Amino acid sequence: MRLPRRSLLAASALALPARAAGFATRPLKLVVSAAAGASLDILARAIAPGLGQALGQPVVVENQGGAGGLVAMQLVARAPADGHALLLTGDSLITIGAMQPEAGYNARTSFAPVTLAVRAAQLLVTHPGTGIASVQQYVERVRQAPGRLNMGLPGWGGIAHLINEMLNRQLGLRVEYIPYRGGAPAALDLLARQVDAIIITLPAVTEQVREGRLVGLAVSTAQRDPALPGVPSLAESVAPGFDVESFQGILAPAGTPPAVVAELHAGVAAALAQPAVRARLTELGYEIVAAPPSRFAERIAVLGDRFGQVIREAGITAR
Repeated sequence: MRLPRRSLLAASALALPARAAGFATRPLKLVVSAAAGASLDILARAIAPGLGQALGQPVVVENQGGAGGLVAMQLVARAPADGHALLLTGDSLITIGAMQPEAGYNARTSFAPVTLAVRAAQLLVTHPGTGIASVQQYVERVRQAPGRLNMGLPGWGGIAHLINEMLNRQLGLRVEYIPYRGGAPAALDLLARQVDAIIITLPAVTEQVREGRLVGLAVSTAQRDPALPGVPSLAESVAPGFDVESFQGILAPAGTPPAVVAELHAGVAAALAQPAVRARLTELGYEIVAAPPSRFAERIAVLGDRFGQVIREAGITAR
């Protein structure tokens, strides 16, 4: 589900409850469901200063990447619903819940969506040492030796895993999965040539691709990404019709007062609107959305259905 940027930005300023008059009485905790250095962490540290400025209290970033982000989700789901504990997460909010009914939270009912902050493509990327210079060569390599190519997964059952399954099913491919606890360690091992390829949120490796330390093969969205215009999409190259994007957003515990949610959303939107923040995130390959709570809730529902179906069909279970 893609929404026009103008519509999203306009909607973010309309139809919201009246803002609470300075609800924040102490520092806020922004819990990130990924390790330091991951794309979620990049976003968190970019917006935390501006959000704190808008709310009049410091925003402390806390990385909780354990169990693929489950630890962070459980932590915030159980936190007091007063707006002082927030979750910054992505697609794993949905995928973990779909794999683990006993996860201790429900993506649709355990949280109050605050802001759908950004969208980004996922990138199929390899190391120059593999000799794979294009996505066509990647497909040929996998077909020549099914199960031999080592594909690092930033998280078992995460968005990269689902994209792999969707692509492999469409093209009749088979790879060997190597799961990691987050995108940062997966990318480090790819740089060290410990795995042959990974699919990862594009902003996490944009700079390494530009520097030639990694080779971008294809993006998961229907169109090329402006941050790496020389990298084709899967749809235009080897997988017609393929189109999967990832999201990153901020949520509060369920039951957080609507006025507090409105103030939080306004603060996040203000942080994302800062020229330096916009420039940095756009350069890395994020598409700034700043969509309001209602649109974020719709996104969670739509992707819950789509990703849930992929997980069931592929037989992906929690590890």
